[in-house]
Amino acid sequence: MVKKFFKSIGLKAANANPNLFIGNKVYILLFVNDMLIAGKRRYLNSTKTRILREWRCKDLGSIEVFIGF
Repeated sequence: MVKKFFKSIGLKAANANPNLFIGNKVYILLFVNDMLIAGKRRYLNSTKTRILREWRCKDLGSIEVFIGF
């Protein structure tokens, strides 16, 4: 479901990590029920708008700390 939607908006799963989606100058990292979106503001906003239209979710704003494992 998620993969299909992301593909429809031009995102593709990275070879190194199937939870990282890349495309349209945006990077989306999925973890359980959380999503981190990174990219230039104008591309990020249009992608975020499409995601918010597709699913019921909440924008928690900018992150302050990100610890990748």
